[in-house]
Amino acid sequence: MPVHGLADIVADLQELVLLCPDPIIAVNLAGVIVLFNTAAERLLGYSRDEVVEHLPIKNVYPTLDQARNVKRQLDTSPDRQIEGYETQLISKGGRVIDIRLSAKLIVRGGEVFGSIGFFHDLTESKQLEATLKQLSITDSLTGLHNQRHFLAVLEPEMERAKRYHRPLSLICIDLDNFKQVNDQLGHLEGDNALRFTAHIIQKELRKTDLAFRYGGDEFMVLLLETRWEEGDVIGQRLQASFDRSWDEEWNPKRRCPVVHMSMGIAEFDQHESAEALMRRADNLMYEGKSGCGR
Repeated sequence: MPVHGLADIVADLQELVLLCPDPIIAVNLAGVIVLFNTAAERLLGYSRDEVVEHLPIKNVYPTLDQARNVKRQLDTSPDRQIEGYETQLISKGGRVIDIRLSAKLIVRGGEVFGSIGFFHDLTESKQLEATLKQLSITDSLTGLHNQRHFLAVLEPEMERAKRYHRPLSLICIDLDNFKQVNDQLGHLEGDNALRFTAHIIQKELRKTDLAFRYGGDEFMVLLLETRWEEGDVIGQRLQASFDRSWDEEWNPKRRCPVVHMSMGIAEFDQHESAEALMRRADNLMYEGKSGCGR
């Protein structure tokens, strides 16, 4: 009776469902797909003949837990439906697809026959969201993280270092004589010099290090899991690379003033604030000016 009843329901829905621009999938009580419209074919890469009465719905979720979560949501909902539930599907080719699901149990005469779900593809909106997020934390000139992102991650990283008793160091970088580049060559070349500096910083740092353009010709580098001694080695290597690259790559083409990289390196004292750590690194940079401070 239930299977026959569900077949009648599916037959009634079939023509309307096939025209729907969003993917629609219905399953029976055994969890096997019994309705699979054209939009679902396009999204998941299966043909209707491949899945209807053959493929369990759990097979189109990346994990069994995700499939169970959807079923649990339906079974525990007072009105036997869910709306706008975000989860993922997996295509025939293995592509994971972010979707928003609205689904309802199919009930006739108080008896549950299965369920039907409407799936909205979130791929484009998720990509746009990721792009906008990346733009919001990126310095548009250099491609490094921006000051806003630096201030957002500094305190959480300090809290993590404190909680797990792990070291953390901060490098404050300033370019000596950079004003002369702008004055003699113009601001366009000054911008190019900042891009050049960012490239050297990215090239020399480790994958775990975080580099930021703090403002003007000032940069910050957050060294995770790093004590001052190791940070000093990184800083000296970065300075040497910048000086060499400036002399060999930048200056011969432009014959501009010599620019040096000054820096101060401070290891996080687990009792100080973010402002105190930044101030200490900044003061050490000004004290050293041509070398590393501690």
